[in-house]
Amino acid sequence: MATKAPHHRIPPLSLSASLRLPLINKYLAMADPISVVEVGCGQGAMAYRLASRFDYQGYEPDESSFKVAADRVSDLGLGKVHNTPIPTTPPRRYSALLAFEVLEHIEDDLDALRGWTRWVEKGGAVVISVPAHPHRFGAGDRAVGHYRRYSRRGLIDVMSAAGIDVRVVGSWGMPFGYVLEAARNTLFHRGMSDGSTPERTARSGRLFQPWAQLGRVPEWTMKPFSYFQIPFIATDLGIGYVALGRVPG
Repeated sequence: MATKAPHHRIPPLSLSASLRLPLINKYLAMADPISVVEVGCGQGAMAYRLASRFDYQGYEPDESSFKVAADRVSDLGLGKVHNTPIPTTPPRRYSALLAFEVLEHIEDDLDALRGWTRWVEKGGAVVISVPAHPHRFGAGDRAVGHYRRYSRRGLIDVMSAAGIDVRVVGSWGMPFGYVLEAARNTLFHRGMSDGSTPERTARSGRLFQPWAQLGRVPEWTMKPFSYFQIPFIATDLGIGYVALGRVPG
């Protein structure tokens, strides 16, 4: 297990990511991995946290986001980030594969999940987060290159079809996530949907990123709202899902 990072150096999560974090941490504790590989690590705020706890490798195809993530992980001195999509053939297998707000950006999500399972040891974990409720697909989704949002059943079905044994799916974002999502949809005007879906996906990791100097302030700010969402984890109230699955042994 890697040494924990000093708190004053931890890069800030976005407000939405701060709301997701407690549920992700809960499922990581259930999975109890030793090594993790992260698909689409963005600017590396989560990568920094993961690399401080696990044997970590991350993949980020957007060059601008990669440079920020690589600097952050390099500053920690643990783990590594690669400026490429996750390869089809893994050089090794990991205890867990993680993908947070990535699957909805991929046109063939089933094919992607099948490929990701090749990176996981037998009996290892898959932890992913996705935006919830297809009927909530809006301007914000189009602007950042989403192909879809997921129902709980739809997420379970696509993971199961990829050979993943889904153990639990939790909902996050009730009630404050609705405020964040409404603000995002309001901020994105028609022009923000210009460009191809892959182009909009590439820039998505750079949007709504807090100043590096804020450190854990967004996390602390969201802490009360994180407690408010706990009673709703097993419901469909919220704006996103986090799922934990296992690759059969």
